[in-house]
Amino acid sequence: MKIGIITILNVNNYGAELQAHALNKKLTLLGFDNEIINYFHNHNTEFIFEKESKPIFEIKPIAKLKAKVLVLLNKYSKISNPNIAKKRLMRFDSFHDQYSKVSMPIKSITDLYSKDFEYDIFIVGSDQVWNPNNQINIEPYFLTFAPKGKKKISYASSFGVGSISKENFAKYKKLLGNIDFLSCREKSGVEIIKEITGKQSTHVLDPTLLLSKEEWSIIAVPYEEEEPFILVFVFKNSKYVTDLAYDLQKKTGYKIIRICKNEMRVESDNKILNIRDAGPREFLGIYQKATIVLTTSFHGSIFSLIFQKPFYSITPGRKNNNARQESLLKMFGLEDRLIKEGQPFPKKDKINIDFSTVQRIIEKEKSSSLSFLKNAIEKV
Repeated sequence: MKIGIITILNVNNYGAELQAHALNKKLTLLGFDNEIINYFHNHNTEFIFEKESKPIFEIKPIAKLKAKVLVLLNKYSKISNPNIAKKRLMRFDSFHDQYSKVSMPIKSITDLYSKDFEYDIFIVGSDQVWNPNNQINIEPYFLTFAPKGKKKISYASSFGVGSISKENFAKYKKLLGNIDFLSCREKSGVEIIKEITGKQSTHVLDPTLLLSKEEWSIIAVPYEEEEPFILVFVFKNSKYVTDLAYDLQKKTGYKIIRICKNEMRVESDNKILNIRDAGPREFLGIYQKATIVLTTSFHGSIFSLIFQKPFYSITPGRKNNNARQESLLKMFGLEDRLIKEGQPFPKKDKINIDFSTVQRIIEKEKSSSLSFLKNAIEKV
């Protein structure tokens, strides 16, 4: 029996690469022969756009414009920082070469659907694979390319939003009906599936939480820093987060280090060390050494939990779409770790977290998540 996993990877994103690796690795540890189907996402510069690649849901003009601007910014980032970009790309590419089992590249949706796969079971993995705002046709992430009669499973798949427009219900109902075993990484996703299809799905952990701190530490590149530091991991510059970092620095005396989302320097403040060339393994090593974490990233919060680092997850004050972070933090009783921009900064005596409680919850949720996964794979 062989399993093929489709998810988001090769997009120069720490969370995407690490969650893809995690499911592949955990299935291997459980004794299942599996590999990641190396289907390129549209965020990959080598992805081949075709007519069939167009989004199946209507994308608002402002979202289209933002996507185009982002593409241009990413190109400018690589051109203006060629040496750092090259080193960073090498580290990302070598990560999966060394630590994940990945198929040959599939660069277009036509190639994906024409491929004669020999997998017995197909799994759509985690990350925002079902997000209606993705600037791409997301049908492959409902396993519509898999041969009829093959078992189809979703593990910790995410809609990336807290609700779905009713005008999209019919399409989602048909696509979700293609999957035999449904699970989501957010409870809001479970509710969405129930509302659209009437079916009950399972709430499971993000794949990254299926591996222990010790298992992640094995592949981490140690970060050589002896002084305690505040780690900032955000996707775009935020004055609020920067001010919060400086406030914590005044309270603790710790230095500030930022992991940048790409090779471009996020800000010109020389008081903050910008790390721009880290790959997934270097990312893990920096998290290992951090003393406090400030992040706007879902996986930034998860790795704070895994490495038991006091953290705050910051979300935009004007947006109500914080379903991913809210679901994660509520699971661990850490709602106070979610800060909306504009809120008062936390007091020094509120920084620490009781990670013994967090770990007990992780182990309990991990057990039920693995039960779902093994049952779905082994059920005749």
